[in-house]
Amino acid sequence: MRADALKNRQRLIEAAIELILDVGGDPARDAIAERAGVGIGTLYRHFPDQQSLLHAAVRHVLEASIAAGETLLAEVPDGVELLRQYMHAALENGIGVVNIVHPLLERRDWPDLRARAGSLLQSMVQRAVQTGRVRGDLSERDVVFAMIRFARPLAVGLPAAEERALAHRHLDVYIDGLCAARR
Repeated sequence: MRADALKNRQRLIEAAIELILDVGGDPARDAIAERAGVGIGTLYRHFPDQQSLLHAAVRHVLEASIAAGETLLAEVPDGVELLRQYMHAALENGIGVVNIVHPLLERRDWPDLRARAGSLLQSMVQRAVQTGRVRGDLSERDVVFAMIRFARPLAVGLPAAEERALAHRHLDVYIDGLCAARR
């Protein structure tokens, strides 16, 4: 694929992610094209149907979040800080998209990403628990479902930046609470 075509595809995926998080659901295709700064024909060339676009958005978010986590796992020795940084990175990568569009997808499984994410989360949680600073019963499921809650758009009409800042604040309160439970 040509460099400009790859750039347009990436802009469409990023615009779709932004709009999914803004509207809390399935955005209109013309709104995605407009946000990406491309024509509707460009969108249809890259994503002939809504399913292919939603799949690309979810896959992009999952890949970015997992890659960030894998990097952090190698660089951050403290398990609690590792978990905190990973969860913040996943929020910034738009992990809320996965939960929002999941019910809209006809195909909902990415075995390659599921295996990587499972291994990553298991390693992170084990490292955090081994510090002795978080609850000993913390599980990967706890982290996944907490992220779903933090990443879900609120239905109160806050500006996107304010909503994201609030999600990050609540995430910190959650991690601090996990640590306080061990004191």
